Amino acid sequence: MNYKLLYSILFLYNTLTISLSAQVSTPIQNTEITVEGKQPMLLGHCSIDAFLRVPYNSWFTTNYKNYLVDSLAITELRPLLKKKRIDLFMGTWCGDSKREVPIMIKILEAAGFDTSLLSIVCVSNQTDQYKKSPQGEEIGKNILRVPTLIVYHKRKEMGRIIESPIVSIERDLIRILKQDGYIPNYANLKSD
Repeated sequence: MNYKLLYSILFLYNTLTISLSAQVSTPIQNTEITVEGKQPMLLGHCSIDAFLRVPYNSWFTTNYKNYLVDSLAITELRPLLKKKRIDLFMGTWCGDSKREVPIMIKILEAAGFDTSLLSIVCVSNQTDQYKKSPQGEEIGKNILRVPTLIVYHKRKEMGRIIESPIVSIERDLIRILKQDGYIPNYANLKSD
């Protein structure tokens, strides 16, 4: 079976479905594809629970459990995260995402962040769809590296952590939320 062709058809179908309907009430969630000879990957909107299933749990659970949160920073983060929304773009195929995303989620949960305000979008590593999601959530967001965590207040981007933090995820988030001149890794990269 030609998995690349199947993936392209699925991607086109999802893209056309979105373009043809003015609104999509329920985003596609926890979509898994398998490309011949490669590990399966999740695409599109994903729940945290999706990472607790095989094969994703092997890296998610280990990195989540092994990370010791900075409790002083968590105390400072808790009030700063109120009324914020976060988009998290990642790839289940990406080493940086496997390392950083479990830590990001653990920190947000420890800070009491309302995870219903967290949108996790998994992107592809396929050549023809590289760092794209089936429903195009990355469009206009300059997603060139993953993971990319974007913090919003009243629909305005406050800042982002790109690929890995400068100091720590906790400390970087505090600088973003306090609007303290935070500049992420790869800040000078722009998409075409």
